[in-house]
Amino acid sequence: MTKSAETLERLAEILRPLMNFDDLPADDTFTIGQLSSHLGVSLRTLRFYEQSGLLTPTRAGARRIYSGEDRRRLEVIVALREFEVSLNGVKALIAIIDSGAPNLEERALAQFDRLLADVHEANQTRIAELQGLNGRIERARTPHA
Repeated sequence: MTKSAETLERLAEILRPLMNFDDLPADDTFTIGQLSSHLGVSLRTLRFYEQSGLLTPTRAGARRIYSGEDRRRLEVIVALREFEVSLNGVKALIAIIDSGAPNLEERALAQFDRLLADVHEANQTRIAELQGLNGRIERARTPHA
């Protein structure tokens, strides 16, 4: 297994328990339908990720054949997108993984943590904004004497 594949597997292992992915046969290759069901996303979504350059399944004629590495990559992509990481953020992480650079896993895990920290911070800000809004709504609903 390459360093890139090992890093993808490490990230997938972190994310898999947090997701509601369906079971998938322990095959070496998968169809788009199998991965769509496994990940709980549409065929269109998987095609979009391919068109975005995030993965390149092999082809058998017009049929897409996904490898185990493609499955892991998609598990990471789908989980991050569900966590509301931007597509650009996902692309940046995948670029690090695909780079084969020294300290690949360390760099990828640091980027992964930064992406999640950014979303977490934005969520905390949004929660505070919503609490303030709810406070104003409650005050507006209070009967006036």
